Amino acid sequence: MKSINAFITLIVASHGTNHMLQLILPTLLPTMITEFQMSNYVAGIVIACFIVPYSLLQIPFGYLSDRMGRRRIMIFGLLLYSIGTLLSGLSQNVVILGLTQFLAGVGGAFYHPIGIPLLFLVADERRRGQAMGFHQTGGAVGSVAAPLLSAYIAIAFGWRYSFAALSLLGFLSLLMWLITDIPASASHEKKKTESLKSILFNSKTIRLIVLIFIFGLMHVITYRGLTPFLTTYATRKFGISLASAAQLLSLMQIMGVFGSPLFGRLSDKTGRRAMLAIILVAQSAIMYLITLASLESLVILLGAMGLIIFGCLTVTDVWIPEINVPAIMGTVVGVALSASFFAGAIVTPTIGYLADQVGFDYAFRLLSVVVLFGLPMLKIIKYAADDKSPTAGVQN
Repeated sequence: MKSINAFITLIVASHGTNHMLQLILPTLLPTMITEFQMSNYVAGIVIACFIVPYSLLQIPFGYLSDRMGRRRIMIFGLLLYSIGTLLSGLSQNVVILGLTQFLAGVGGAFYHPIGIPLLFLVADERRRGQAMGFHQTGGAVGSVAAPLLSAYIAIAFGWRYSFAALSLLGFLSLLMWLITDIPASASHEKKKTESLKSILFNSKTIRLIVLIFIFGLMHVITYRGLTPFLTTYATRKFGISLASAAQLLSLMQIMGVFGSPLFGRLSDKTGRRAMLAIILVAQSAIMYLITLASLESLVILLGAMGLIIFGCLTVTDVWIPEINVPAIMGTVVGVALSASFFAGAIVTPTIGYLADQVGFDYAFRLLSVVVLFGLPMLKIIKYAADDKSPTAGVQN
């Protein structure tokens, strides 16, 4: 039991590290826009340099983990992620920054299609929602720490030191995985390629995967569009300092510490789909209200958004594995997370362009509408998962 708990702790800590490294650039974006003289649109492209590989490569990483084993892919990804983050701090122009962030995005793509299945396999079946909630709590803690640490390091020493200092946490996580063995309950047994393909390329499986991908594009699109520009939005609209804006970003993340286990546990009792439907409607309402808020009410709304978003991530992370089988779990989780992050790759330049043309408020209101398209997808996915196919699940 102690070895299982230690392994779960490592997974949760690695999730926090993954989230921490991806939030350095969005936090420091106002400073880097000024130094490199970027428009909002170009800034969105630079962020997309990270998000595109981070999102799309989760599918091949998930597939490779199903075939080759999860530990070695985790180690390889951590190495690339840490190196890419370190090199970003050495960038002298926008092009080099984009290339180094692309490398970091390749490395960062490894985590979710590996960490989520590993946790799912070792967690108690009756409390998987709660376990996944604590997993998202790890991500939330990393997301809280990143804006505060990167902003204050940048203010004290310069933005380059923020990338260098936080990359050390990636290298530390890499060291821990090098010396840690995976418990027997989650150990990887090599699958025959033919067997894996027969399940993965079944027509009903493909249909379910496509539907999951579409849902992944929409279920947290408000978060994907808001997070990269929050510090920029707050400093421009309310005239606050970068440090204060970073605190707002951290506030949204810190609420995930509470929202993740709360909504995970609630979904254990009420069902995943019902909870997701409530969360989607709440996202839409909060996103719209943010555009009307004063600075004081923005604090409350961002706290509520963080609570809801991390609850959504938690419930989705446990729902997707439950409607699939272990043989392709890494692949399908990779598909779901790929779509979720790829939504950011699409929406970030779009929000930047709209902000240049008509302002951030209009762009954010558009997101509040788009997220509601996830509601009909919940029912469509239920029908596909209930179909008598190799991926039919137990809890929809």
